[in-house]
Amino acid sequence: MKEAYCHTTELRYERKFTIANSNKATVLAHIKKHPAFFREIYHPRQITNIYLDTSQYQFYNDNEVGIANRKKVRVRWYGNVFGRVQNPKLEYKLKVGLAGNKRIYPLPDFEVEKGFTGQKLQTFFDRANLPAEVHSELRQLRPTLLNTYQRSYYQSADKQFRLTLDEDLTYYQINFGSNQFLREAKERLGLVVELKYAPEQEKLASRVATELPYRLDKKSKYVTGIEFFKK
Repeated sequence: MKEAYCHTTELRYERKFTIANSNKATVLAHIKKHPAFFREIYHPRQITNIYLDTSQYQFYNDNEVGIANRKKVRVRWYGNVFGRVQNPKLEYKLKVGLAGNKRIYPLPDFEVEKGFTGQKLQTFFDRANLPAEVHSELRQLRPTLLNTYQRSYYQSADKQFRLTLDEDLTYYQINFGSNQFLREAKERLGLVVELKYAPEQEKLASRVATELPYRLDKKSKYVTGIEFFKK
């Protein structure tokens, strides 16, 4: 077997803003009028994730209480939520405070339909060319949440900062057994903006962030989604 492939992204900082009492047109106006001259750099894409966690929800709990060294494990793809999933990736999102990076592994294509189970997902992992230690950890994890949203991408004129705008955030309860995807929840506030930049831009980032008239929000989409279904 050929050596397992892993792409590791560069360390970067993220600041997230949850948008309340505002519509998309207003948010876009704020982005386009920003002094950093943000402009759209990609076509919007539909992003879907299946999050994995331990049976005790360790990753959720670590994020909720703010453990400094924490991680999320998810399967991510672009395109339709259900049906044939093409070019999915296994992502380990590793964070220390505001800084973080990702380890990304390609996965084989698979299907997400009613009746989808954690055991089926495990068979896709078994077919993937993953390091032995990753295979070992994945056998201890189970799917806990599916979420999906549309993301737009913007970059500052000096290319030092990126903004993403997420809308239509939708969550589905998912478990290890057979899933019918009947329990659905939509984000009430509806819009999330994330500012992303390299660590050396941290000082300037404070000035960039203050030009956005929104409050910082440390809560992750994963935590938000799990809390929808704990009610």
